[in-house]
This record gives sequence, structure tokens and C-alpha cells, in this order.
Amino acid sequence: MASLFWFIVLIGILIFAHEGGHFLFAKLFRVKVLTFSLGFGTPVSLGRRFRLSWKRGETEYRIAWFPIGGFVRMLGDDPTEPIAEADQPRAFLTQPPWKRLLIIFGGPLFSVMLAVPIYFTYNLLQSTARAPVIGRVIPGSPAAEAGLLPGDEIVRLGTSRIESWEELDEALQAAGGGEVELAVRRDGQGEKRFRIKPYAEVDETGLELLGERYELGLRHQLQGNILGVVAGSPAARAGIRCWDKVLAADGKPVEGWAELQRALAAKGESEVGLQLVRAAEVQIGAITIRAPSMVEARVRPVPASSAPAWTIAHGESYTGLEPVDLYVMDLLDGYPAQKAGVQPGDKIVGMFGKPIYTWEEFSRHIILHKREGPIPVTVRKPHEVVELELTPAEIAETNDFKQTTRKPGMGVTYQPNLLSGEMIPRPNRLAYALKSSVTDTWRAISMNVLGFVRIFQGKVKATEAIGGPIMIFTVAGKSAERGWRTFLTMMAFLSVLLGLLNLLPIPILDGGHIAFIAVEVMIRKPVPLQARIVASYVGLVLLIGLMAFAIFNDIHRYWPEISSVFG
Repeated sequence: MASLFWFIVLIGILIFAHEGGHFLFAKLFRVKVLTFSLGFGTPVSLGRRFRLSWKRGETEYRIAWFPIGGFVRMLGDDPTEPIAEADQPRAFLTQPPWKRLLIIFGGPLFSVMLAVPIYFTYNLLQSTARAPVIGRVIPGSPAAEAGLLPGDEIVRLGTSRIESWEELDEALQAAGGGEVELAVRRDGQGEKRFRIKPYAEVDETGLELLGERYELGLRHQLQGNILGVVAGSPAARAGIRCWDKVLAADGKPVEGWAELQRALAAKGESEVGLQLVRAAEVQIGAITIRAPSMVEARVRPVPASSAPAWTIAHGESYTGLEPVDLYVMDLLDGYPAQKAGVQPGDKIVGMFGKPIYTWEEFSRHIILHKREGPIPVTVRKPHEVVELELTPAEIAETNDFKQTTRKPGMGVTYQPNLLSGEMIPRPNRLAYALKSSVTDTWRAISMNVLGFVRIFQGKVKATEAIGGPIMIFTVAGKSAERGWRTFLTMMAFLSVLLGLLNLLPIPILDGGHIAFIAVEVMIRKPVPLQARIVASYVGLVLLIGLMAFAIFNDIHRYWPEISSVFG
């Protein structure tokens, strides 16, 4: 029932905005509106007394039974309809082309523009922002090579003063990939300046729905405190296991790997006591559950010179402790890593003979070199290091909304190991909301347009991209479960999509009517009635075919859920 409620809310608002655009422009130009309907068919009614239909002035307003759609019926919008002489000046088809164009265009325009107040509301209610403080620096990135460090506070990029992480990204994209000067504040001291040339951001899906983007290799989130442990190391002998989470070192709370690394380096070869939490199996009757268990361990480091190859030292000492990043948690059956003998617990430590430290480096190498044949990958197993040649495969992933994306990969899964970065009160909240309402709407327009392009290019399968009422029903319910923020952003995106879809030059859609008006202006006379009627039938067949295709896709996607309803 909750999904049905949110589906009705979503569809109701989207249709009201779209049809409201037609309605308001028609009223503006004094065109007689006969019916404003949310939904198709007869008005919703329960008996003789309750009927969701009422008339005010010359217009009937109603809510109909079939909710997928709506319409505004104007006097004379049917070319075969007879019109009284006195009503001719207020008929739709007697209006000059520019008025008819605006009346038709008003629907898609209002659908797209609905995203602006939605995004404004969403951003205005964001009371906090990500501070411009570096949480991680991706090894090998332009930022790492320039010498930026976690904890650096970014105060300026070029001539732009930076007060939040979003402003950093906006200023970087505005630079268009050229070299930028970054001013940072380190350890509370004066400003340090770095000149950095960004590199192109890679999109794992290859769809590039946000267009060309650039990055420096900086991340706001911290590298987390989930540990990996080298076999046979001091940490392993102390009883620490992979995927344990460190909470404190010698009684002092530890937040993230960088903080633990500093604490271990400061201890040198002195013993350090660690407080950890571990997922332990607990038997309750016939059921086994995993519950957190507190663990304490004391680790005696050894000199860094004792560290085996492809491991991480802490200054002058070595414990065998590492962040869990690049440890293999599981493998996908039949994919390159499994076929090559990689096992859960192994760690990917290098590519092309050079060390790597994050999954982002791993993914970037795969994407950039996926067409060059086998990729050299160094894997550390419990008692040996092996060199493998792995050829990326295409991996399909399906999200909660049954949408499939494809990206190149080796078929390994991992434990995310990230912590939230520093947050601050949102600076200039009203100005930020106003600006973001426009930029977010433009981003939604760009993503939808590029989505259409990718379908026509064959990069996205129509069977996976196009959905119907069942998909919208599911998306509405699951978005609402995730919170009002997700629901609002989903509504804004779908409203933009609705507006753009209606601009397609298909007869009976708004885009088809606009095309007729354009032809009329070019030939300086109305398109012949017979041609419009034939085109309308063709458009109706196309639209029915598209709806049937969308519903078929829905049934294919959600058949397990649908069949379960009928037992």
C-alpha cells in the first residue's frame, strides 16, 4: 500500500505540472478549455454521491480512473469538431501559430521546470555541507604527485574562493581540464600553493552521461579503519584478522587508516595495544548469526627493513597491518580472477609491475587498458606473490530498480572501506539552493538527452533502459523507502524525462503537434486535415507499440515479483 500511495503522489504531481503548463498558456491566450483531467477514462466515482469531477466556469476538472497520463481538452483542438460562429475566436485551431506553439510547448516546459523548485527545496533543506578538507589522495594521481595530503584544507582554486567540496568541484570543472593553482592550509599554518594538471575522469559504465569531466585525485571521504593483515606478520601473530575494524590504539580513538598509520609510525618499534571489533558467529538454537565482538590485541612491530615485498610499512616499523582495500572478499563465478586462481583473502597489490593501493586505481587501469589485451596484475597470496595476466570481461550489474549497467572488470568483490569526511554548516544556504536548482536541472536535462543518444548509439539496450508503469510504481516505492531526499531527486529527474519524451516528433505527442505547426509556418498554410488524421493514427500506433514494449520490459524485469502475487 505504501508503494501505491507514493506512486499516486509521484504520478499526480508529474501529470498536474505537465497538463498545468498547457492549461495556463491556454487561459493566458483566452482559449476555451473544456476539460482538465488527471488520468484517462471516466471520473473516479463511488456511487451517485461521490464523483471526482466538478465544473467551475466553462471548464470541467476531474480525476479519472486510469492514472498514467492526463489531458487538457480545448475547444477546437479536434479538427473534425464543428464550432459555433461565436466561439471561433476562442478555438484552439483558430489561434495564430505562435500561440498554439506556446500552448503545446507549455506542457513539456512545465515538466522540465518542475525540477527547479524540487531541487531548490532539496538543496535548501541541506543544513550541512562537505568541508573542503581532503580525506584521501589517490596514489599516482596529479594531486598525489603534486604533494597534497589528507587533512589539507583547500581555500582557493585559481581565483575562486572555496568554502565547500561542491564549490571545489564546480571550480575544477569550470577550468575545463587546464592546469589549476590550488591553495591549501596545512596543519593550521599559512597557505601552500600547488600547480596541478587534472586528468580526465573515467566512467566505469562508458556512458559518460555527465559529459567530459576532470579530477585531481582528491576525495572527501576518509580511508576507513577496516584492516587487512599480512600472513605471518606481527599483527597476524597477535591474533588480528582481515576485516577486523580498529577502534583505538593505546586507548586513543582512531578514525580512519591515515590516523592509525600516524599512530603506528609514532610508536616506532614499541608495542602497541589495539582495540578492535570483529564479526563473530553466534549460535542461537539452530540459527547462526553474525554479531560484533570486542577484541584486544598487542602488537610488537619489527624494523621496516623486515617488511616483505608488496607490503606497507609505518615509517621505521612494520606490523603487517594494512587497510583492507584491494583484499578480495569474494569472486564471481566464471570471470577472469576466479579462472586465474585468485582466492578470497588474496590481495591485489600491483598492476603493470607497479604498486597500487586503492580500488579506484585498479578500476582506472582496467578502463584505460581494457582494449589492449591481458593486463599484468600482481596478487599477494598468504605465502607467495604471483604475477597474472588477466583480460577484463564485461560485468552486468542490476540495481534495486532492475536497471542493468555494464562495466569492464575482473570479477572480484570487495569490502567498502570509507568513512564520512568533515562536515560543516552549509555556507550561504539560500544562494546555494538557488544556484543548485538551476545547475541540477541542467544536469538532469543533459543526462536524459545523453541517455537517449546512448540508446540510439547502441551503448544502452532499449530493453533495459525503457520501463513502464510497473517500473515507475517500483521506483516510487523504493525511492520513498530511502527517504524524502531520494524521492524528491527521483521525481525531479522523471519530470525532466517526461518533458523531453513529449518533445519527440511523434504525432499525438506534443513534439508531433509542434512539428505540424513548424511545417505550417514553412508552407504558410495549415497541414491538410487528411494528412493530420493519418499522422495521428500512425502516432497512436507508435505510442501503443512503445507502451506495449515498455510493459513487456516491466514484466520481464519483475516477473518473479509478479508471479509471487498469484502464488
